[in-house]
Amino acid sequence: MVKIEILALVLISLVLLDSISALPGGFHQIKNLKDPHVIEIAEFAVKEMNKSIRIATSKLKSIDQGSYQVVAGTRYRLHISTINIPDVGPRKYEVVVFEKLRSHDKQLVSYKPIDA
Repeated sequence: MVKIEILALVLISLVLLDSISALPGGFHQIKNLKDPHVIEIAEFAVKEMNKSIRIATSKLKSIDQGSYQVVAGTRYRLHISTINIPDVGPRKYEVVVFEKLRSHDKQLVSYKPIDA
């Protein structure tokens, strides 16, 4: 009986430790950059960048790295590569997108070119 209780405590501890990474505070690495929601966030950022420069010639090529922060929603910081049409080669950007917790409304907070 004691072994079952210890096993239950260990399992509960593991679940709690896993959920700590989603607590408010610092940025945490995104483990799966191919997650459909992460791709949606990156595509949203590219679309908003295109709007801000009044041309629609950039398309998402890849997500190179990413992190998130939980703050009354989720703030995503992604390093992305884009392809421009007509193709002038890939460009790399750091984008920050904030997604509201309940409504899932998104806002492009910032974007800046980064060195390749």
